[in-house]
Amino acid sequence: KFYNSQKKCVRDTIPAFPKFCNKNTMDRQMNLFYKNFLTESNPVFLLLLFAFQIHQTSANAATPLVSHTADYTLTMDKNTQDSAVQDVRGKISFKFLAQCDGWSLTEDYIFQFLYDTGDEVSIFSHSESWEDISGKLYSFDVREQSSYEPENIYTGFASLPPIGEVAEANYVGAYNESRILPEDTLFPVAYTRAIINAAEKGEKFKSKRIFVNSTPDDSIKTASAAIGKRKPYTSNFKSNGVTTTHFWPVDVAYFKDGATEATPEYQIKMDLHENGVVTDFLINYGEFTIKAAISDANLIENEDCGK
Repeated sequence: KFYNSQKKCVRDTIPAFPKFCNKNTMDRQMNLFYKNFLTESNPVFLLLLFAFQIHQTSANAATPLVSHTADYTLTMDKNTQDSAVQDVRGKISFKFLAQCDGWSLTEDYIFQFLYDTGDEVSIFSHSESWEDISGKLYSFDVREQSSYEPENIYTGFASLPPIGEVAEANYVGAYNESRILPEDTLFPVAYTRAIINAAEKGEKFKSKRIFVNSTPDDSIKTASAAIGKRKPYTSNFKSNGVTTTHFWPVDVAYFKDGATEATPEYQIKMDLHENGVVTDFLINYGEFTIKAAISDANLIENEDCGK
């Protein structure tokens, strides 16, 4: 896989890589979803990075640092009268591994959308990512396809100083180019470190610019998290070592970099457990909202790092 084959390469040196129209409401909403969800592997990919890389971000965390798998069932939560999307169903499966030199996440998902015209659109994606333990290197490998768009494949990596001379992301495949990143850019683990530290201190808000494995022109987002008070977990779903007795309600709004509008591109409300697991979350696109509920989860034995 890309992130496994390139880990040593991006640690040792930074290779130099060579440098649709909205026809109707259905197209507009699918363009919005496809742009923000599929081409970025977001918000679900960001959510999973946010949630499951927390396991390794705090050396002083009271809960064990665990690798695990999890499955989510996806359904329509609600839609507005203006929404062409009438129903949503799907599934996300992922595997999170804590490695000695970083963290890896493998994710597969399928979505099916039913429109008021009777049309049904399916979206499929497979993605893999790896982040170096220093928080300065990040690689990604994405394959995505839908009945709305042809297959799209791209890989790449991003680096921050002092690993590279400048903050930069490099792409190959569908996007064979590079982009300079803002100097204050954070990768997902660094952002989760900021969020979990804020929650542990009782802080209520944390906003940062983050890199996402999106298209070059849309790879930087401003993520603003509102953190609620710790609550007891009372759901019927229990998985030994994965779910915990309490969680934080966290609401993260994602804005395009440099945006001046008060309304985010999309918003995620999640139940974030003390060990980093998210059991339920809502993805709000304005005209429709997707609900995700955890349906299965299992621990994986961590890699022995000789410590």
